[in-house]
Amino acid sequence: MIGLIRVRLGLLAAAFVVLGATAGGIFDTNEWALIVTPTVPCAVVALLVRRSPWLRTLGAIAAVFAATAICVFSVGGNVDDIGVTVTSGTRRLLSTEWPSPTRGDLVGTVGTGLASMAALSALLATWRRWHLLPLLPVVITYVGVVALAAPRGLRPLVLVLLCAIAIPFATLRVDGSVRERWMLLRGERRLIGFVAIAGLLALGISFSVSFATRADPRREDPAQESAALLDPIEETTALRALEPPLELHEVTATGDSDGLPVRWRTAALEEYDGRRWTPVVTLRPIGRTLGPVTGPTVSAAISFLNDDLRLVPFPGNPVSVDAAVETDRERSVVRLAERPDPGDSVDIVSNVTPNLASIGPAVGIVSRPVDETVAGLTGFAESIGAGGEGGPDAPVLDQLITIEQTMRDDFVLDSDAPAGGLQRKLIDRFLRDTQRGNTEQFATAFVLLSRSLGVNARVATGFVVDAPATSPLTLSSADAVIWPEIELTDGTWVAFDPVPVEETTAPAPQEPQSQVQTPAAPQPPIAAPPESADESSDTDDATTDVETDALSTVVLWVTRAMAAVLVVLLPIVVGVGLVLGIKYRRRRRRRRASQPTDRIRGAWASATDELVDAGLDIPASFTDDEIARRGDPLAPNAHRELHRLAVLNSAATYGAPHRPDLLAQDALHCLDAVDTAIASTKSRWERVRWRLSLRSLRSTTRSPVAP
Repeated sequence: MIGLIRVRLGLLAAAFVVLGATAGGIFDTNEWALIVTPTVPCAVVALLVRRSPWLRTLGAIAAVFAATAICVFSVGGNVDDIGVTVTSGTRRLLSTEWPSPTRGDLVGTVGTGLASMAALSALLATWRRWHLLPLLPVVITYVGVVALAAPRGLRPLVLVLLCAIAIPFATLRVDGSVRERWMLLRGERRLIGFVAIAGLLALGISFSVSFATRADPRREDPAQESAALLDPIEETTALRALEPPLELHEVTATGDSDGLPVRWRTAALEEYDGRRWTPVVTLRPIGRTLGPVTGPTVSAAISFLNDDLRLVPFPGNPVSVDAAVETDRERSVVRLAERPDPGDSVDIVSNVTPNLASIGPAVGIVSRPVDETVAGLTGFAESIGAGGEGGPDAPVLDQLITIEQTMRDDFVLDSDAPAGGLQRKLIDRFLRDTQRGNTEQFATAFVLLSRSLGVNARVATGFVVDAPATSPLTLSSADAVIWPEIELTDGTWVAFDPVPVEETTAPAPQEPQSQVQTPAAPQPPIAAPPESADESSDTDDATTDVETDALSTVVLWVTRAMAAVLVVLLPIVVGVGLVLGIKYRRRRRRRRASQPTDRIRGAWASATDELVDAGLDIPASFTDDEIARRGDPLAPNAHRELHRLAVLNSAATYGAPHRPDLLAQDALHCLDAVDTAIASTKSRWERVRWRLSLRSLRSTTRSPVAP
């Protein structure tokens, strides 16, 4: 009997070995520790099968901790990673992009899950009354592994192997002969339902997550290890202004060819709020695999010659990088997880972005809705785009090329041009009036014109060198450039260059001064005309007395009226001032809290107070996410900021966010956006009532969110 139980335990160990090999799909490569660790609890339970259930349970728990240590130390982790694995490992794993980086805490988390389920399955197998129940942890583990390694797609061989192991396991019933076990198995009606449910569940999960394009069930989870991104446009502008220029990167080709692309992108921005391009991407840790190969690629080693830079330049959509990095879902930014030392080098493989001349006729342009931000530029863009060979009926790509050529030939590049900001009004003035601006304005204007034609466009930053580019290639601060890009239907982004080749040296024309009107006739005399001698001084005195009495009466009545109004309005003014003062003091106290996490929570509390004043009822049982969803109709133009603020509050309350000082600034920015969004939906009188609402001050209606 004991031997039969150990055979069943061996089959379970084999099943978890298959699952451990499948769990390697969560990372870049299969980790041998994930294959070995599930066998440790099974082996311990098999050795203690003759002992009491309590001793077997304690042995299984100890085996799980041992398996965790094996996983952590196998990838170079330390003792601290073991503690992180037990406490917050799952949260960290769900906060990374696929594939997850092979860090000690993350590999240890997956190994702990495998070992725990293997221990549970092994303990259930030692109980005679539970015949098929030990297979349930196997099914659950398979579903979890497939979900975490979703982008790897469907792997039918895993299902075949698990089924092949489950069949002999089901026949090895602990009591009776083999023939009797087969007969009992034939009469086990529950087996049919169990197999059907397990198979449908496994297949359903596999198909649902494998047929989506690079599906990742973790990408919608709140990022607990996100990192704020500095403004790439400001950084590029600062680099370009350095005198003398600094050498920043050295790129050495590692493939067969010495030729290198001339354009190397470090960041791409798509969010424009009418004032600036906002870097709203969320950076998460990731493994070395960044994306698929979609066309020609280049392999290179990139050296960092300055320790102030962490963004890795790529000539197109990234494929892989041999370093610990952070990135966003769109792979528009790839940043080193640790600040490099001068001379450090990373190996990269990247797709190469095509140029306009190499775009085939089968490749189209991705469209986007024309929103209110750019709707006023549609007519202007069409008028410029119609100047090409095709006229008004030209394809949209030809219109974009015409706009690019017109801006490059007819506009003037002036880095010191007045009104050189990126505000919407200044861009309008640049396009319609002055046609003289800096590089940022050229790129922004082209993107807005493209979007007004229904084309998906964005602004990119990086480096552009003169052709031909050969290995080794040096990227300096003088090569820092901002340019517009258009998305193609094959997933690539093609760059445009609307900026004139040379910058003007002529000063900007002075705006005409307003004309001063000169008199056409002599001015009247300054001195007053002489008094008439015929007028009597008595008459003057009488008139003065009458006017004085009338003025005194008017002043008296005006004073009385003002006193009456003051008596009526004084309590109202005091009440209004008291309400506004309490709200202002509470808001200022929250914004100026000493701890960054307190500022984040204070920003969320202020946002919920504004939602309550706007009419939202918040039960005490609501979560932050539920509050954000209920508050969406009250702040329709700040959906992203409201949900972002809810995520930041949850991270500050229940976790330990990375760089809380930067996240606190982000939270205050989101609070201001929510405040503006709520105010924009109300009339002037409604805004007054909203500001003076007492709902957030009364205990019966105020927000349950603690400040």
